[in-house]
Amino acid sequence: MWCTGMGRFRKVVPLTAAVALATVGVVGAAVPGASGAAAAGGTAAADGNAAVSGGTAATGRARVKPVVACRQLASIAYDFANVPGAPTYIFSATRSTQGGVGFCTVSGYIAPQNGFLLTLPVSSYTGEYVQQGCGGFCGVPIGGSPAAASGCPAANGRLFAGGGQPATAFDNQGHIGGETDALWASDDPALRLSFGYTSEHALAQAAKAIITAYYGKPPAYSFYQGCSDGGREALVEAQRYPKDFNGILAGAPGNIEAQLLGVVPAWVITVNTGAQGREILTSEKLPALHAAVIKACGNAQGLIEDPRSCGFNPATIACPAGVGNNTCLTPAQVQVVRDIYTGPSDGHGHWLYPGGQPYGSELAWSPEFIDPSADPHWPVDTPGYQIGDSYLKYAAYWHNPPASFQLQDFRFTRAAYRGLLPLAGLYDATDPDLAAFARDGGKLILYQGWADQEISPFGTVGYYNAVVQRAGGFAASQRFSRLYLVPGQYHCLSSGSPAVTSNLLSPLIGWVEHGIAPGTVSFPLVHPTTALRAITVHPLNPLLPPPGGTRGLNIRARWIGRFQSSTELWCQTVGKDLVCRHQLPHG
Repeated sequence: MWCTGMGRFRKVVPLTAAVALATVGVVGAAVPGASGAAAAGGTAAADGNAAVSGGTAATGRARVKPVVACRQLASIAYDFANVPGAPTYIFSATRSTQGGVGFCTVSGYIAPQNGFLLTLPVSSYTGEYVQQGCGGFCGVPIGGSPAAASGCPAANGRLFAGGGQPATAFDNQGHIGGETDALWASDDPALRLSFGYTSEHALAQAAKAIITAYYGKPPAYSFYQGCSDGGREALVEAQRYPKDFNGILAGAPGNIEAQLLGVVPAWVITVNTGAQGREILTSEKLPALHAAVIKACGNAQGLIEDPRSCGFNPATIACPAGVGNNTCLTPAQVQVVRDIYTGPSDGHGHWLYPGGQPYGSELAWSPEFIDPSADPHWPVDTPGYQIGDSYLKYAAYWHNPPASFQLQDFRFTRAAYRGLLPLAGLYDATDPDLAAFARDGGKLILYQGWADQEISPFGTVGYYNAVVQRAGGFAASQRFSRLYLVPGQYHCLSSGSPAVTSNLLSPLIGWVEHGIAPGTVSFPLVHPTTALRAITVHPLNPLLPPPGGTRGLNIRARWIGRFQSSTELWCQTVGKDLVCRHQLPHG
């Protein structure tokens, strides 16, 4: 449906310039709410819905009704092709009813081909706009579920008391494709640019323009939520476009993107590959490994509160001589597990990513990058292999490797690591300077599972450490940010051991709109027991050592990279070329 021409890449121009959760207590003083005009009642709605009087319990503001009919948004009278930085075409704008609630659903694209879906409540809009990020390589077909696209709970009418609802939108980051598929990036600089950092800013501009046309005023407050690559997109917004959103929720952010996709999948596959290309550690061994880790490091409830304090040595469950069953590890498997916990390195003390798989994540290694011993298709049928192989082939370099290249061809050297850095400025979101976002009243909540099997939580802690130091210390950072690490939880808190329910968007909204800074947060268990009904988490101070001290394999990594400012690339398409500079463009 959306097409773009083929292109070539130009060398970078070198320049110098560069359900709501219970909140149990509050950390620090309350912070004034972010800027934003209060939403007042509108004029007569062309959609034929009478205005709802009175404010909602959540916002204290009157609901805002439409000033034009939904279908008019797609008419020639509402030409959004001139939205600054986001030329937009609307395919359709249609009325529908879901659960007795009326919506105006708008679908379209932003040039060159960023497809989006925007949902506008007809009679229950309360002035908020919530934009949802997308996971993996995105490419979700427009018309699908926002929740499925983002990996996050969809913002809906249950979010606000009294049935009030926000406008919501999501996009496909400029292409159609699978979650682990980067083929679209092979020869198209404009699509790489859209995926890298422009798509979410463009959607924010387009959505706000359409919302203004429909309701007669812009949103009073705007929020962004995303997890995984959506968490990276969230940090892109905070770092590059600090005025787009009043509140940002960044889950398990893949913000060290070029290194994450270029190094980590290759590492976990390579260290586990034995003779004849078969895997050394198979999924049958994971339950025994996990049980041993929990026995060594778990608390009374079986949770590893902080894997940095876990000193488990996989050699403690090595098989006795002549024994080989699923309750123990062979010597070769012990080494594989050690390599997986420590993370990618060159073998000479230089780590190519800030951390490996955390203690407690073992059960989630399958199917992420480990299969049963009887699987003849390992590793190509694992998500880890697929996303890493596709990234290295089609998106990692200015000039793609030969067609014969495959994941196992990547070499763990500093030279190979440096080869990934030219495009890190396009994809990464590692700038720790959030002063502009904080100065404009923005609020940021980061969260991740301590047992995340897809994106190491140690990179998130390292990034937040840099944010805190740049802000002037922990107390100063708490005026605009929080980091929550949840024990036992896998990627995006979508599952865990045990599983929990979560909704950190609601505390973020309370912080932005009412100045209620979130403190200790409780994550209720999906299946509570008499011993454990919820997991309670305090905001993490990355400047302090873990309560249990630091030990074990998870703390070995000394990443050769750094979190620093002014490393972003700012790019433009000129003809079929992509011209990039380490300099913020004027205007």
